[in-house]
Amino acid sequence: MSLITIKNNQKLRSFLFFFILAASIWFLTKFSKPLVAEFSLDLRYTNLPEQTLVSPQAPKNLLIKVNANGFKLLTEFFKDKTLVLDLSAGRALEEDKIRFNQDQLLAFCYRKLPFAEVISVETKELIIPVDRMAAKTIEVVFQGELSLAQGFKIIDGPELRPKEITIYGPSQIIDTISAVNTVFTRLDNLRANTHKSLALEALWSDQLSRSRDSISWSVEILEFTQKQIELPVELVNVPRGRRLQIFPETMVLSVEIPVNEYALYDKSNFRLICDYNERISEDSFMIPRLSKLPEGVYKPELSHKKVDYVEFAQ
Repeated sequence: MSLITIKNNQKLRSFLFFFILAASIWFLTKFSKPLVAEFSLDLRYTNLPEQTLVSPQAPKNLLIKVNANGFKLLTEFFKDKTLVLDLSAGRALEEDKIRFNQDQLLAFCYRKLPFAEVISVETKELIIPVDRMAAKTIEVVFQGELSLAQGFKIIDGPELRPKEITIYGPSQIIDTISAVNTVFTRLDNLRANTHKSLALEALWSDQLSRSRDSISWSVEILEFTQKQIELPVELVNVPRGRRLQIFPETMVLSVEIPVNEYALYDKSNFRLICDYNERISEDSFMIPRLSKLPEGVYKPELSHKKVDYVEFAQ
């Protein structure tokens, strides 16, 4: 390497060193002093009056001028520029307008930028137009899966309370909505009455609101067991002058009943008949059926599917 190249590299390094040093001194000197800067804050609105939404014509930004230490201003430059306005703190001019005066705007700005002196706000007052929302009643739909433990049955339900809710929003949006689902819920191996509060699925538009965000879900469950009861076969509508000999004369009825009501059921709770008018005369048999069967009894099953008969004249 030549002597000229070495000397040139040394000069370049020296130049860069003094350039960076000078720039650092300038940067520290510049930003250690108070500076004036402008910020454009994105406006976001909260706590709207009931059944209203912010109009598309509402202001989207607010321009402010502040005076603060340069380093703090530089730090703030990289932060979120959203200013949240609580509409419940504003003054309602009419049903569809809310007003903030300059003092209120300054107070919100100081909360957002506590380190700075707010020199000015671009507007003396801020008028936020709001739109009244349409309302619609829609159905609530349970979304989920449930399973019961062995020997248990659902007696009543599942029941949703309320079965309907009210949604609010622009009519062009809510006209397309007919129902809302609960969040997906899995309930396994149920063996007792169950009551739960279920959240509703989130609304898909921030222009929508609703009367409630959850509903009550309940189901009544009982444990069942099988019971067998012997019943006599009763003939009905047999004409005078006719006598029938039937086979069998009794049948065993198998039913599923609540465990806690096992002793309450006997043959007096049931009636087993064969109707002469419904006989199959070609093959001399009748189909037995239960004309009396209490509520709360499940899966009745007779030991025979038919009753054979022999007919005699008296």
